[in-house]
Amino acid sequence: MTKIERCSDAAVLCRLYGEFCAEKGAITLPLDTETFCRVFFQENCIHLAAWQGNRPIGFASGCADAGRRVGYLSFIGVCTDMRRQGIGRALLHALEQELCTFPFVRRIETVFFNPVHLPWRILVAGGATHPCMPGTDQKSALYPLLLSDGYTEWTVQNAYYRALAGYTDPPTLAKTRARLLSEGIEVTLYDPAEHRDLAGLFDDINNPGWGAQVLAAVDQPIVVAVDHTAENLIVSYTGPLSTDPGGRGNFCGIGTRRAYRGRGIGKVVFCEMCRRHAERGATFMSLYTGDQNPARHIYEAAGFCIVRSFGNLRKEVVLL
Repeated sequence: MTKIERCSDAAVLCRLYGEFCAEKGAITLPLDTETFCRVFFQENCIHLAAWQGNRPIGFASGCADAGRRVGYLSFIGVCTDMRRQGIGRALLHALEQELCTFPFVRRIETVFFNPVHLPWRILVAGGATHPCMPGTDQKSALYPLLLSDGYTEWTVQNAYYRALAGYTDPPTLAKTRARLLSEGIEVTLYDPAEHRDLAGLFDDINNPGWGAQVLAAVDQPIVVAVDHTAENLIVSYTGPLSTDPGGRGNFCGIGTRRAYRGRGIGKVVFCEMCRRHAERGATFMSLYTGDQNPARHIYEAAGFCIVRSFGNLRKEVVLL
């Protein structure tokens, strides 16, 4: 007889999670108990365990977001010898019911807005890792389960990777950079004493989330494109430049003012970041973007390749 109930025993859940991470082909990274608690035990998070007698055989976790009126599925796993018995689906339904106890929840999603960030291995890149999963891994057992249980996929997030050793710019970039300079647009590092309206750029591209992250890190190098014919207006950005302990060059988005798009500015800004990351000792970069996002052309032109795809899935909540 399988029993599913709420569980706050971090040691039990962390051990189960570690077993799932150790399976062949798994991409999620095992976490020590302290890190596990920091990642999973956040505000409005729910954790369920499935038990057979005294043995924990499954783990499900999710959280609720009052701002977006959404419940997120963070993780569902079942021990290998207990699979194909309906336990994963039972955990899913139990977690959905728990998330719906929050009165503001109107739908359940797997999406990058989830504050529970699960680090994962980039299998084609040795020991390289990425700090969060932006949806449901399309190669996981959970993906077909969700699709068969009423979830719809509204977009796909592709994860890109590129090693930075020996990085060189695309052959046509020098010509684009020279043309932009002739038009008064220079790609350089942000200088608050010389360049203006970084905050206004994020208003223009309508991305306050990126703006908050970047404006809180102006003590770090930020790659910008500046229009010297418009009183040094910042027209594009990427950064800030920092490197994770594992060698990953960080990436906090890229954006160009609407009036300046279609001129190759974003491509030059992005490649400038890659070059500077390599010079500062980063060994690789990884990022994700929607499969219909035009920015993917920038990444692919710089030599980035898709290494994994994640579905953003959604189920509407039926209110009783």
